[in-house]
Amino acid sequence: MHESRTMANKQAGGRAPGQERRHAGCLLLASHFRPLTGGAQAVYDALARERPEDIAILTSARNAATGQPVDGVAEFDAAAPYHIARVEVMRPPLLPASPGVRHKLKSRLLARRIRRDVWKALKAELRVTGARTVCIGSLDGLGWLVEPVRRRLGLPVILFTHGEEISQAAYSDKAEDARRTALNAADAVIAVSRFTAGLISEKYAVPPRRVHLLSNGVDFDRFATPARGDVRARFNLGTGPLVLSLGRLVRRKGFDRLLEAWPVVRGAVPGAVLAVAGEGPLGPELAGHAAMPELAGSVRFLGKVPDDVVPALMQAADLFAMPNRTMPDGDTEGFGLVFLEAAAAGTPSVAGNAGGAPDAVRHLETGLLVDGNSPTDIATAIVRILGDADIRASMGKAARDHARGADWSARAESFLSICESLLHTHED
Repeated sequence: MHESRTMANKQAGGRAPGQERRHAGCLLLASHFRPLTGGAQAVYDALARERPEDIAILTSARNAATGQPVDGVAEFDAAAPYHIARVEVMRPPLLPASPGVRHKLKSRLLARRIRRDVWKALKAELRVTGARTVCIGSLDGLGWLVEPVRRRLGLPVILFTHGEEISQAAYSDKAEDARRTALNAADAVIAVSRFTAGLISEKYAVPPRRVHLLSNGVDFDRFATPARGDVRARFNLGTGPLVLSLGRLVRRKGFDRLLEAWPVVRGAVPGAVLAVAGEGPLGPELAGHAAMPELAGSVRFLGKVPDDVVPALMQAADLFAMPNRTMPDGDTEGFGLVFLEAAAAGTPSVAGNAGGAPDAVRHLETGLLVDGNSPTDIATAIVRILGDADIRASMGKAARDHARGADWSARAESFLSICESLLHTHED
């Protein structure tokens, strides 16, 4: 079993030599965490970095989606300024569409063992950290913890939601019922956008007074500080108009529609280059599309870009584009942290008018919102911004001002204020 730098000592009820006891206001549990990439992981990491003495993390050592150990865990944990502990896994893999009896039984036994391990680790971490509130950052994987934490441990519980786990239907009726039960049992539910907050109350009948809006923040200095080096030369992006798109290559983020729109953009803005950064299941399909003659070699696939290079790419781009859309099953963008990162770099965005993106991109002010299903709308918006230097400059300035007011320190303070208010209510 993989262990973090202090896990063995914690499970034994002690601490590693030289390790001071930490007193965290909140223990946050997430089935996926850094160094894995993703919006939720970035949010939890940012909050803990802002208040390392008040927020501790309990997560897994393996990727729940693949079952494989997460690369770079030891290095990440050693460098983290906050308390972080890991168990091997925190949720079993999802069952196939038509599982057999043996498969169901095996999955049920595995789930029981995992829950036992998670519960044991949770209690150990509460002793080590002194945390007095528990925040669950994985609704479907860890929502089962809400009731036992409240009933058996007597602690207030927060559910932290991001969007797709609310808008997208659960994988079974039983899972949908479990989601509803957890949301209504929690002392508070955090939503990262107005879209998600509204859906929590409408779809799952959670009283609005228990739903707290806490929009994502951004590390403003990281993206606003001028980057060194020539990132365009590094990735062979040329010197002409540059559109950047970055994220996990999945259909809801709109990379496919962006490529469909690109020939029109190229016709209106000669020399324009589209750089697509990221990895994901849609990668082969996108690469095949980009090889078509009408794109004339104007699309560059950068693959997974190191975190320390992303700010330079954002600053080098004339426009950021990710025309997200809501999929038929409800899967959508909960907020779109990447839009806020582009804004901090002074780069306007073209985003889909879907999910929580309108909270991240202010239409006609910091960028343009479009129908993410329409290549025509996407192309028109991109051409409008690329073709008008004044609009581009005005939107870039407004975007940076918008991002400046969304720093993580204020978000962390708001998060801990929610924890504190629940603690007082619980004690009363």
